[in-house]
Amino acid sequence: MNQPIGLQAPPIPQGPAFPPTLPNLVHDAARRHGEREYMVMDDRRITFAQAERESALWAKGLLALGIGKATRVGLLMPNCPDWVLSFFACARAGAHTVSLSTFFQGPEISWAVRHNDIDTLLISSSYLNNDYIERLERALPGLKEHTTTDLYLPGHPYLRRIVVFGECGRPWAMNGEQSLIEAARSRPQIDDAFLAKVEDGIAPADWLITICTSGGGAYPWRGCPHRVALHPLYRPRSQRSNLHRPGFLLDRRPEHEPDPMALQGACLCFSLSPKPPDVVGMIVREKVSRLSLWPAQTAGLAQYAERQGIDLSFVRSGLGGPRDETGELIHPDRRVGGMMGMTECFGMHSIDKQTTAAPPGKTGHWGRRVPGVERRVVDPSTKQDLLPGQTGELYIRGHTLMQGYYKREREEVFTRDGWFATGDLAALDDDDYIYFHGRHTEMIKTSGANVSPKEVEVALMGHPAVREAIVFGMPEPVKGEIVVAVVVPSDGHSVEAVELQGFLRDQVSPYKVPHDVIFMSFDEIPRTGSQKARKRDLAQMLAARLAPVSGDPDS
Repeated sequence: MNQPIGLQAPPIPQGPAFPPTLPNLVHDAARRHGEREYMVMDDRRITFAQAERESALWAKGLLALGIGKATRVGLLMPNCPDWVLSFFACARAGAHTVSLSTFFQGPEISWAVRHNDIDTLLISSSYLNNDYIERLERALPGLKEHTTTDLYLPGHPYLRRIVVFGECGRPWAMNGEQSLIEAARSRPQIDDAFLAKVEDGIAPADWLITICTSGGGAYPWRGCPHRVALHPLYRPRSQRSNLHRPGFLLDRRPEHEPDPMALQGACLCFSLSPKPPDVVGMIVREKVSRLSLWPAQTAGLAQYAERQGIDLSFVRSGLGGPRDETGELIHPDRRVGGMMGMTECFGMHSIDKQTTAAPPGKTGHWGRRVPGVERRVVDPSTKQDLLPGQTGELYIRGHTLMQGYYKREREEVFTRDGWFATGDLAALDDDDYIYFHGRHTEMIKTSGANVSPKEVEVALMGHPAVREAIVFGMPEPVKGEIVVAVVVPSDGHSVEAVELQGFLRDQVSPYKVPHDVIFMSFDEIPRTGSQKARKRDLAQMLAARLAPVSGDPDS
């Protein structure tokens, strides 16, 4: 029942047998799974035991560099073994990882490094067509002229060093893994016994990771710190909340399928690039049993495999329609809508077994609450609890929730009794099933990523031909929403949509670049008495013109 809930939170589910910190997880996985493969990327194959040893050496190198408890370390790398090992090393040294998106452009990197008070950056030199060395030099004034690895940049005063994995001949760059190994060897007193003492000083309540995510203002990113987490959030997360979560989600997965984490001994497989030939080739070569991708990504992989005559029927989940325990497709009339979650709660707050058909009359539900999480639906205006079946704004509370937004007072983020307003419109029924009905706020959610309309509007207004920019989301069957911009040109200026899209690609991440740019005069746009654009009315006015299309406009 969706009734008001008091201050007594539900009990936290039983987690691992050891104190829930990431160092303990790494040691336990190495002990239990040893020589089993943990990570594979092309010819690089790393066992659980090797991951423990390599991350220990890197952690000792970080300690030798002066990085320790709560030091804020930025991590700018694509999905790869080096990301995992770097994250493990930071956690084992007691540092606080800040995960930065590889989509970030210069202004985004500059803001994230400054706002997050990052002391050390661990970065890849490049990925695909992205040159992060050049991008960093644009983002951090004075870096290009720096001739030593000790950094003191007035615009980013907390940044002390940048460790680059990959080719880089810049004098300001430390040389990736080698620099960490050399630092560790230069301090022989920082041995395994010393590292063990450091790890003993890490508590389940310590912050582990901050994940950068879109915000609601002109600055696009908010920080959700979490304590010891296995993923990055821009709100702090604790070690405890992040290690408990994988365990109690396991009973939501099919019985035949282990969760791809060190907790279960599964192997993580990385492709050299996100391009379908590379991903499908990796899936076939490694006989991948589970994919964890967005629908827009899996649709492209399935289409490529079909065109090439490649059989991917061995993939048990994450590709194609949902299947039951026997492997049969679940009928569309009995399928669930999905799983509900967000960065703020470190994944899903509502989920059900993926192999279970929806009960009669509950088609399209998005699951029931995960253990230890509370949900309520309130009237967006009065904040009063609604009855089962009524649609309102979803509030959540529980042990997986972020600690807050970095540099914001807690009372700005949570209610007095600890509830967090998600901005999602939803309804709960008498059996605890949740039904998603869209977003209460203006935030755009495209392929699982949040986009702040204000951020894109500010970036567009930086173009001399743009007098006004109005950005909003429009429904799209695969991505959920696409980003749309309505632009009022400056007097005497003429500009094409493709030019503005190209301009934005140097300012914001690719997924934030509008799929459609519509040009209108000032008077054509529906407005309030204070001349502000009425976005909802504008979206309805353009709905027929912007009929949903399939495919990936950013490819």
